[in-house]
Amino acid sequence: MEFIKELRPLCEIFEAPVVKKEYDPKAKLAVKVDISLCTKEERPRMISIINRLAKSEAGRETLEVAAADGVKFGFLDAATNCFGCSFGGINCIGLGPRASDDKLVGTLCHEARHAGQNVRMANMPERYQLNVESIIRSSRAKEADAQAYAVKACKELEMQGDAGPLAEFAKFYPPIYKAYEKALAEQNGVMNDQVVVGTFKGWYDQTGTKQNYEEGYIIDPMHDAIEQFNKGKTDDVYTFDKSVTSEEVVEKIGWTRKGNYLAAENPKFLDEERFISIGERTKKDAQDFFKIRKEKTGIEADASVDSMPTHKDAFERKLPEMGKPRGDVGPTMDLGDTIPRWNKILANKHKAKLNRAAEMDKIEPSVAYLAHRAAMGKGR
Repeated sequence: MEFIKELRPLCEIFEAPVVKKEYDPKAKLAVKVDISLCTKEERPRMISIINRLAKSEAGRETLEVAAADGVKFGFLDAATNCFGCSFGGINCIGLGPRASDDKLVGTLCHEARHAGQNVRMANMPERYQLNVESIIRSSRAKEADAQAYAVKACKELEMQGDAGPLAEFAKFYPPIYKAYEKALAEQNGVMNDQVVVGTFKGWYDQTGTKQNYEEGYIIDPMHDAIEQFNKGKTDDVYTFDKSVTSEEVVEKIGWTRKGNYLAAENPKFLDEERFISIGERTKKDAQDFFKIRKEKTGIEADASVDSMPTHKDAFERKLPEMGKPRGDVGPTMDLGDTIPRWNKILANKHKAKLNRAAEMDKIEPSVAYLAHRAAMGKGR
């Protein structure tokens, strides 16, 4: 998922309305992906974005991997607070419709890379099963990889004369772009695995982004769990009882068709303070949660969080202290009416398909007759 900076409202992020563009209504997909989540009006725009990304080697790879897994592509509800999202559970990718096409080319690569991660990491524990340290280790690496691959694709497009996507990336993610430029200079301008590694590591210099993910992937689910505990339930809550090692993460995360771009790195780098530290408030909230869980359920605490280093929080958290009611504070990740919207689109298409089938039933005799005459050599 690509959060919008610091989760500020959309109106503050988009400096101007998206410029209306004319798209070729007859354009065909360069990579055969499933865009059934798009309305008829949205299809030309989605095809245009996909086809631009497919002109880069890295972009085409991510699209082909996602297509092979049957991922559906569509646009999110306009009210969502992210540029894009990969829904692993339902195998869908959504793009924020209010972002520019230049921005969404990189976002699409990012989200398609997540779809590939879901395939490669299918035999690893799910996030809801992992302890806090492993959530940080795995989830951050996924995001860093998705952004590094997006930069690679955008650079390949720039080399072909399509400079917009890389320029948009630079505008929205200065720390990552700075790391990319430094790595590229060290490699004398050659875009190779070492540049991708440097870009990957630059993701970890975004303290605010890391806090967003800590809240969305750890703290929000903890509040959800306490609400369940208060109802006497322990179903559908994070268990925090399994782990993944840095070696396991690096092996899966760095995959490409040409080999693992992280192969030359010692996987233990993911355990260094720069990569594994969490916000001070995150650590306190997590420890408080495990105390509350022990009192209410008897389940022992996840001890992994106790030894994790901390850094200063990037901004004041809106969520209350652990155990206190959330009140009107909404979820960290707000996807608006995206899922109902997609269900409606699919339902309408299914209804139209049934109607077409019914019409075909009405004309079937004449079709059969023509086929018969053709077979007899008389259908001229």
